[in-house]
Order: sequence, then C-alpha cells, then structure tokens
Amino acid sequence: MLTYRAVYERAEDGTIWGYAPEVPGAFGAGDTLAEAKVSLREGIRVWIEIARERGYRVPASEPAPLAVELIDVPVS
Repeated sequence: MLTYRAVYERAEDGTIWGYAPEVPGAFGAGDTLAEAKVSLREGIRVWIEIARERGYRVPASEPAPLAVELIDVPVS
C-alpha cells in the first residue's frame, strides 16, 4: 500500500476536486467530499497502473505534513 497526501478544494460550481501533490496528473472530483475521496483514490490507482505499464517511476509514499490549515493574513 502506498500513502499520499490528498488536497481537496471546492470549485466555483460547488464540486470538490482532489489531487495528490506527489502524483502529478492524478485527480478526482465529486459532488461531496466522500465522492471526491473515492474518485481521487481511483485516479491515483489508475495513474500508478499506467505508469508501471510504461516503465515510469512510481512516486514513493511521502510522510504527511505536520499541519495543513487556512490562515488569515491581515493586509492594508
């Protein structure tokens, strides 16, 4: 099993998009966060499958960051 960071963002149309920074080109989307998670897992799985078939290097699992958060920055 490989473990990657997943980032989810809400698009202007309300859908949720997910991507894994260590796996460029793999993404997922859904109307809910749960759907986007399932879709991203499948996107990464397919990406890895194709990479292996073509002899490309599959990115190693990366340690999760200590914290990811939104912060407010006051600007004038």
